[in-house]
Amino acid sequence: PWLARGLGSSWRACKRGGHSGVMVEISCGATRRTEWAFSRSPGGCSDPTTLSPAETLYYTDDTAMARALVQSLLAKAAFDEVDMAHRFAQEYKKDPDRGYGAGVITVFKKLLSPKCRDVYEPARAQFNGKGSYGNGGAMRVAGIPLAYSSVQDVQKFARLSAQLTHASSLGYNGAILQALAVHLALQGVSSSEHFLEQLLGHMEELEGDAQSVLDAKELGMEERPYSSRLKKVGELLDQNVVSRDEVVSELGNGIAAFESVPTAIYCFLRCMEPDPEIPSTFNSLQRTLIYSISLGGDTDTIATMAGAIAGAYYGMEQVPESWQQSCEGYEETDVLAQNLHRIFQENL
Repeated sequence: PWLARGLGSSWRACKRGGHSGVMVEISCGATRRTEWAFSRSPGGCSDPTTLSPAETLYYTDDTAMARALVQSLLAKAAFDEVDMAHRFAQEYKKDPDRGYGAGVITVFKKLLSPKCRDVYEPARAQFNGKGSYGNGGAMRVAGIPLAYSSVQDVQKFARLSAQLTHASSLGYNGAILQALAVHLALQGVSSSEHFLEQLLGHMEELEGDAQSVLDAKELGMEERPYSSRLKKVGELLDQNVVSRDEVVSELGNGIAAFESVPTAIYCFLRCMEPDPEIPSTFNSLQRTLIYSISLGGDTDTIATMAGAIAGAYYGMEQVPESWQQSCEGYEETDVLAQNLHRIFQENL
C-alpha cells in the first residue's frame, strides 16, 4: 500500500524514511542561519555534503509548531484540538524567541488563559473577526498526511489543525493544499502534470464553498485563488527559462498562505529536474531547498514546505548526514518520525 511506501519514504531511513525525510526537511528548511547559507545566487554554493557548520542551525517557529503538532498526534493517537492547541501555546511560552508573528502570539496568549473555553475562538477573533490568512497553518501541517491515509481525513484534520490559529479560509485552505501535496508525494509522482491535476481537482472543489468565495471577494481577489495559482505553476513549468523574479511576481514569496504554498509546490516540481544555475553536486532534494531559499521573502517557511514535500517523495536517502546532524533537535525529530511510523503501521 502507498502508506507503507510513504512511511518508509519520508520520516524513510529503514522503511520509514519518507516520514523521517519530511520531519528532517522541516527542521533543515526552517533554520535561522548557517555558515553555508544560500543566497540569491545558488550557483555560488559549495557542496553541502562536505561542509561542517561551525554551530548548530537553530530551527524557527515553523519547526517548533510542526513538532508540537506531531507530539499531540502521538500523545493522543488521534487528532485532539484541545491538546494540540495547548501544546502550541505551551511551546511558544517555553521558547518565544523562534520568530513567531505578532498575530499568532495574541492567539497563544489567549489559549494560555484559564478563561479560554473554546480553543478555536482566539483565532476567530483575529483581525476583527475575519481571521488570519497567513501561512502558519500550512507550515506545520506535514504531520497530518503522515498520520492519515485517506484524502478525506487529510483535508479534514489539516483544516481543523490550521483553524486553531488561522480562521480565514485563505489560511486554512493553504494548509489543506500543503497537506495534500505531501500526501500525494508520499504516493509517488508520476509526472508534474498529474500531480498538479490532482491538487487542482481537490482545490477547485474546496474553494467553491460559500465561505471561501466570500473570503476571496472581501480581499478583492479572484475566485479560487489557490486553483488560479496552481494553474500558474503549470504554466511556469511549461516554460524553458523562468527567472526567479518572474516566479515571485506570479506566485509570491510572502507570509500569506496563497503567496507561499503554491510557490513551495512549484519549487518541488521545478527541482525534480536539474537546474543549470545549481551545481550538479546537489541532489534533487537539496536543489529544492536551495532554490526555495534563493527566491527570498519568507524563506524559512517556503523552504520548510517545499522541503516537506520533497522529503515525502525522496526520503532520507537524499538528506546529507552533515545536514541532519547540523539541525537542532535532529535526533528527537527522528524519534518522533519513527514513533509516528510505528503507530501508523499498527493502524493500517
